[in-house]
Amino acid sequence: MSDGCTGFQWLEGIFQIRQCCVIHDTGGSDGVLLDCLLANTPPEISILVVFCVFLMALFRPIYRMIKPYLNRR
Repeated sequence: MSDGCTGFQWLEGIFQIRQCCVIHDTGGSDGVLLDCLLANTPPEISILVVFCVFLMALFRPIYRMIKPYLNRR
């Protein structure tokens, strides 16, 4: 089950990144996600993409901790 690019759904319409997020959500590594995102976004924003994936990995423990509370809504 995948909800796409959580928090970045609006970018799915600008760049072809939904499949990257689906692959990641269904078991793909952060490296696979990064490769896919870099292949589907302009080179000018590469550093931003790398930074966002880094932040996602860094804050993953917090996200997992609060996710049960988010799903109650």
